[in-house]
Amino acid sequence: MRSTYNCIGNPWIFCFCLLFIVMKIHAQQPLMVTGKVVSKFTEEPLPFATVYWKAAGFGCMTDSVGGFSLKRSHRAIDTLVVRYVGHHLAFVPAPVAYSQPVLLIQLETIMKDVVEVKEKMNRGLIWWRKIVANKPQNAPGHYDTYYAELYNKLEIDIANLHKTKWQHSPMLQPFRFLLEQVDTTSESQPFLPVFLSESISDYYVVAAPPRVREEIKALHSSGIRNESVMEYLGGINQKINSYQDYMQIFGREFVSPVGVTGNKYYDYKALDTVWQNGSQYFHLAFTPKREGENLFKGDCWIHAGTWALQRISMSVAGAVNINFVKRLDIIQVFAPLNEKEWVSVKDKFIVELAPMGKDKATFIARKTSYAQKIKVNDSSIAVRINKNRNKEEVVIADTATTTGNEYWQQSRPEALTGNEILAAGLIDTLKSMPAFKRLCDKATLLFDGHIKMGKVEIGPWYKWVSRNPVEGLRLRFDLGTTAAFSQRLRLYGYLAYGTRDESLKGKMGMSWDLPGNGEYTLLVSYKDDLDNRQRGFNNEEVSLDNIFGQAVRRRGIPQKFIREKEMKLSVIKKLPFNFSVEGTVIHSSFSTFAPLPPQKIFLRDEDAGNVVNAEGQLKIRYAPGEREIHTLRKTRRIRSQLPVVEARWTIAPQGVLGSKYSYEKLDLSVSHRFRIPQWGRVSYMVYGGKFFADRLPFMLLQIHPGNETYYYNKESFSLMNKYEFISDRYAGVNIEHTFDGKLLNLLPFMRKTGIRQFWNVKSVVGDLSPANRIYNRIEYPGYGMRSFKGNVYTEVGTGLDNIFHFFRVDAVWRLYPNGAATSHKSNFGIFGSFRLQF
Repeated sequence: MRSTYNCIGNPWIFCFCLLFIVMKIHAQQPLMVTGKVVSKFTEEPLPFATVYWKAAGFGCMTDSVGGFSLKRSHRAIDTLVVRYVGHHLAFVPAPVAYSQPVLLIQLETIMKDVVEVKEKMNRGLIWWRKIVANKPQNAPGHYDTYYAELYNKLEIDIANLHKTKWQHSPMLQPFRFLLEQVDTTSESQPFLPVFLSESISDYYVVAAPPRVREEIKALHSSGIRNESVMEYLGGINQKINSYQDYMQIFGREFVSPVGVTGNKYYDYKALDTVWQNGSQYFHLAFTPKREGENLFKGDCWIHAGTWALQRISMSVAGAVNINFVKRLDIIQVFAPLNEKEWVSVKDKFIVELAPMGKDKATFIARKTSYAQKIKVNDSSIAVRINKNRNKEEVVIADTATTTGNEYWQQSRPEALTGNEILAAGLIDTLKSMPAFKRLCDKATLLFDGHIKMGKVEIGPWYKWVSRNPVEGLRLRFDLGTTAAFSQRLRLYGYLAYGTRDESLKGKMGMSWDLPGNGEYTLLVSYKDDLDNRQRGFNNEEVSLDNIFGQAVRRRGIPQKFIREKEMKLSVIKKLPFNFSVEGTVIHSSFSTFAPLPPQKIFLRDEDAGNVVNAEGQLKIRYAPGEREIHTLRKTRRIRSQLPVVEARWTIAPQGVLGSKYSYEKLDLSVSHRFRIPQWGRVSYMVYGGKFFADRLPFMLLQIHPGNETYYYNKESFSLMNKYEFISDRYAGVNIEHTFDGKLLNLLPFMRKTGIRQFWNVKSVVGDLSPANRIYNRIEYPGYGMRSFKGNVYTEVGTGLDNIFHFFRVDAVWRLYPNGAATSHKSNFGIFGSFRLQF
């Protein structure tokens, strides 16, 4: 019979077995805890953060990319403590035994943190001076030529979502499936990733003369097909440079913490010194000296050998002078190109916008840019950039939008996160949903005024009904084609009918971008309607034909009309280096209404009907650095800080198409917008013109732009009536200076209002020849028209802008030597306007 041996009965054998089991368990238990420390808002790694066990008392520092590997605590219960300047402490319980997760530790920024300097000798200030002294050789952009392969990524999320309200909203019921996509783990507040774009491009820069070329070779953009918008998804618009003394962000000026005047605005504190890969780095923190100014708080790492920035993080919370911005962060990372030169290798810009209020849903945009394969002072760069037709040029390859997933996986500097993968297809999914299309149509009707119906659209709705003394009740119907009809050709027009004059009016036109590379545009139109427009200094036009037109008119001023029949043909040719040429042929017929002079006084006895004229125009425009965003109805110009010059020559031959007048005219204007460091922005326009002819009716001469409404218009004189002053030679200047709160911030209670102050001057001098003065009955008081007679007409104004983020109030004074002769009894007026701005 087999016998069994009971080891429990032998205490020595029992202890040996127990010890063996404990050692086996201990051997299987992981000895290290690994992880990564990042900023919660920016999702950027935090280098050289302190990580230690609270009870065991030992720890380590994260590496340059925020990673760490730390021995497990020998205590049964312990907590990891993570510390980094400008952030709240993080406490992470020790991971469960037998598990070895890679921890992702997110630190929340301390938004009200203030640097206190208690040293007798402020090392932080000394480090700052060293950075400034070495900026010329360390700052990017001091090379003759530069090349990099850029990877750009833009993600947009909707944060601060209220699931309960979403679930109970009838309008949002079709989109309840989106709630399943809400990320509730990456942030303290749930957010929904909704948009992602990526691009890879070759980026070339030449310093003298300054030129930039970007060739986008791969592009993925959810829901966007407009090429002029797609150009902005590349890298040519990455203009932020922390080495600059002043940085432009959302049109506002910020003082750089490493600028030459930084010590006047920031407190600096030396935090730490570390060694990495044989190099020494200094850790410097900075905070604003005063609240309410456009300044940053953050920190930077400095390479001790060259005093170059290795990394800088800058944050703004609740910026009082940027509308709707709840938070803004900028991170820039630099790397040595050789022993002495440093280059930017990564930029990240994160902004949280709260357009509906701080407690409502917000939008978080994250744009990241990586620079790889960098070359400087290479002769091949200049050869490539010589292909430019403009100072800055973006070229999108034909195959850019067709690159496959394999190419992206090999070319991305970092893999997409789960949220980014979700966002990549969400917009396209939504655009395919009928409910989303209906929601977009309602938003378009409300804000844009148009109703889209496939290949056509009607509207805008605010022009459907209006009223004026000539027509009485005016009814109007507009019809135009959409991008579904054609991306290049747009047909449009309207019909209008007045119940008092019982007359049908209208317009039809065509805009056609001719096939090719977008160099030619053809514009054709025919119009027969009342001239219910407000012309600007440079022939800009603002229509008053809408339901609000009569509501904002100033009382006691007779409304004046001319009925105009106009056939117009224009061809626009874009030339290299931001030049453009426009040729126009116009045939017009005019008839007037009281109190304007009747058109019959300009006709000979044998003539009958209207004043008829035919003219040709040639306009040359030079706008260096200007960019354009094209939509089917509009072209929005984004101007640089360089002057824009326009010159126009007009010639009218007598006898052509029934024209009775012969004259020539020259116009010239120069407009410019620029900033004065720390004193806001200035815009000005200088203009002038001259007619070479006598005996011309007033509608062919220069009618100085007047404003008969309470709504302020920058393109007209506020206290001058329409058709009040006529000239055949003139010169003028307009200047406006916005302080961006510089003066109001001197009052502590005004700093958080965001209100901005400005002043402006509009001045013009002109005259009429004696022949034109007599021909137009200028001295006849019943018509209310007159000449400046060589005198200077000036309006001076000041006011407050950005009231409640939207409104502007102007106080305007008129200065004119012969005030009694004008139609205004008052030389002062208050005007209002509104606009959406940052």
